[in-house]
Amino acid sequence: MTRTTLITSRGLSRRNLIAIAAALALTLVSGLVGYWLAGREGGAASTDASGRRILYWYDPMVPQERYPGPGKSSMNMDLIPRYADEAEAGVRVSPAMIQNLGIRVVRAEMRDIAPSVTAVGRVELDERLIAEVQTLTPGFVESLAVRAEGEPVARGSRIATVYSPELLGAQHEYAALRRIGRSAITPGLGEAARNRLRLLGLPAAAIQRLDRGGAPQRAYAVFAPASGIVSRIGARPGAQVSPGQSIVTIAGLSRVLVVAEVPEAALGDIRAGLPVRVTFAAFPNETREGRVDYIFPTLDPQARTARVRVTLANPGGRLRQGMFANVQILGTGGTALVVPSEAVIDTGRRKVVVVRRNGGFLPVAVATGREAGEWTQILSGLAPGDEVVASGQFLIDSEASLTGTMERLNRAAAPRPGSPAGGGAAR
Repeated sequence: MTRTTLITSRGLSRRNLIAIAAALALTLVSGLVGYWLAGREGGAASTDASGRRILYWYDPMVPQERYPGPGKSSMNMDLIPRYADEAEAGVRVSPAMIQNLGIRVVRAEMRDIAPSVTAVGRVELDERLIAEVQTLTPGFVESLAVRAEGEPVARGSRIATVYSPELLGAQHEYAALRRIGRSAITPGLGEAARNRLRLLGLPAAAIQRLDRGGAPQRAYAVFAPASGIVSRIGARPGAQVSPGQSIVTIAGLSRVLVVAEVPEAALGDIRAGLPVRVTFAAFPNETREGRVDYIFPTLDPQARTARVRVTLANPGGRLRQGMFANVQILGTGGTALVVPSEAVIDTGRRKVVVVRRNGGFLPVAVATGREAGEWTQILSGLAPGDEVVASGQFLIDSEASLTGTMERLNRAAAPRPGSPAGGGAAR
């Protein structure tokens, strides 16, 4: 049984081999005949008397119809040749016509098109520059050098005079020790008395005066620790103050904060450190530059905006609290090949850019990315430096369609077997 099956299988294999060989031979002969016929047909119309190579024959009235040789079209019109050098050059336009049509040509270029965010901001005082004028001992304010909020003060200037019974008693004790003499007291006792005066807030100059034999002072002066403006007065003359209580609050003006209200949708494009340009209505010809230094963690539930903080230097104190500002947050790291958005023609099926090449204008299919203002990112189809038409391209594109150039573009843009889809036009 096994031997019979083996013989039958061998017989079937020989018959199959013969059939396969015959089919291959027929295919080869057919291919050679087709190749010969195609070469004969194309060879008859491949060149004209001048030697120019002809791609095909066509009727300008029906450019989508193509014929291998001269004759009549479907509209009974004489066919004309389409030369290879004309197809490569695209549509030719004279310099005079370029000027009359207002055709403008620009170059594709590399540009940073990272998204920028525009928002409205407001000038606020920098709370990191706020200083408090306080007393370290209970007492009473005898006099105050500032009378109203907003008054400017300079660092080291006298702010108030405070009477403190406790500090006055400590001065008398120290003066008594000085009168007894150094020989009658231990060294540690005198130093402890000096330290107590320092802890109670007596200025160093007043302690040195006591060392020279001066009389204790009934009241002592309190000085401004920084320059700025008075933002709050916590105690008036005659008021009692306690340790830690602020007599005057001083807000520094050497720098200010600009807090911008950024839409929620733009938060994904913002991070700390991005450069910022700020302009003010009061100074229209000035542009201040800074960086995003903080993004607040909360969102306004009504306006759906987030607060973004920018720190700006404020020489001369020209920027004032409450001023409105126009804030532009600039993105970085978005360098890409771009062309003006007006240069891109959207046909519905693909996007086309008209390129000047070899003395003519040729439509080229491109793949586009995102838009940034007046620029459109080009992902494929162009190279930096390519000259593209930014205005008047619709007239050129219409002419290209009439002459059949767009049909050539369609074939070049169509994916070939074994090649990745979506490739750009042949260049």
